[in-house]
Amino acid sequence: MDELRFFFAFELLDNGERKELEFTEKDLSQNLNPERVLVLVREDLKRIFIWKGAKSPVKKRFVSYKAARDIQMELMNAAQYHQCKIISVDQGDEAQEFLDAFNLESMEVKERLADMRYIRNSERAEIVEKDIFPEEKEYRINEYLALKLIKGRTIIFVGEKPFNQCKYLLLNLTQKDFVNFDHIDSIDQAFEIYNNMDKIHENVHEIIDPESEFFGHCSNLQAWYEHDYDLRILHSSLSIPLLKKIAFLGDQKAIFRLKESIAFRIASKNHNTIVFYLNEKYLNLFSNEELEVLFEDWLEKRVDFAFMEKRRVWYPLLKELIERDIPKAKDVIKKEIISYLKKDDSESYQYLLQKDFFKLLSQDDLEEIYELIPKKDVLTLRRIESLILKMTLKKRSFLKGI
Repeated sequence: MDELRFFFAFELLDNGERKELEFTEKDLSQNLNPERVLVLVREDLKRIFIWKGAKSPVKKRFVSYKAARDIQMELMNAAQYHQCKIISVDQGDEAQEFLDAFNLESMEVKERLADMRYIRNSERAEIVEKDIFPEEKEYRINEYLALKLIKGRTIIFVGEKPFNQCKYLLLNLTQKDFVNFDHIDSIDQAFEIYNNMDKIHENVHEIIDPESEFFGHCSNLQAWYEHDYDLRILHSSLSIPLLKKIAFLGDQKAIFRLKESIAFRIASKNHNTIVFYLNEKYLNLFSNEELEVLFEDWLEKRVDFAFMEKRRVWYPLLKELIERDIPKAKDVIKKEIISYLKKDDSESYQYLLQKDFFKLLSQDDLEEIYELIPKKDVLTLRRIESLILKMTLKKRSFLKGI
């Protein structure tokens, strides 16, 4: 785009790439084919129009936003050109601005693509509003995930319920951009790369109309799904909660990907991540056998904790694992209590008593621990005696029932 020009025309190809076309704006009407998707630049009007033929493939429609965005950035990086706003145009439903720009009349639609996946307002009851909103549209990724354009806002739906999360954390990637992420292992390293990429639309919303923004989000989530929910593509503050909702609805691909991600983060021994997974019940996705493997290093005492980190991370994790009947976790907390008793660290073992860890032990374990408690610690002795008595009575009641 070195040569100063005011009109450019590009066609979207089946592989998602764009091809520049050689004709002038006066010849545009002869090139508006219902099976085509064109990106038309009127630099003098500071506009980039995405024209979508009524029979054009759905995939072309949704990747056209990326092509338009790339062109927009190329123009902005060239000093002689202006910042152009992207506007989406449907055949037969053209904005007057587009018609005036090329001195055209609305193009009659004789036939539409049978598998059209978005819904037009012309096919719905008219919605009367004080403000003028673009056509309501819907795009379904799969049976669990869909996007809707409602009153000019893109809303993600998971299991037919709105998913409220910042959609500007969706990365705007073209197919060729995925090579930038091939070497990334951490799902948030991608965000560091993203921070260095052009993303001016996040701060200057007026240069993208709501419909084009909707297409962009649809295209990005479609790519995310087609890449098996690759968590490197979306920032974790969006992808993890979104994937969790899809996984808990039963999407096996989502379950696999989420468990894979969680396992990776657990292996990194990031304490904040563990607290998050515990609080949000992510560990419920795993079987007991899987949990035992995941936390093998932790349970083998190959993870060091500062004093306060034990209370914030280690003990809540142990409680979760004990309640899930992981034998090693129960052995660890028993050894921890015995260690404190031998060191006469009353503050630590009384903390575990107050947090009900003693209740998680067996009667035999409690009787062993009872013998180690200092006789002067009458309160702790009485509480353990009470626990042992309750277990004894419960056992007798069970035996009578048999």
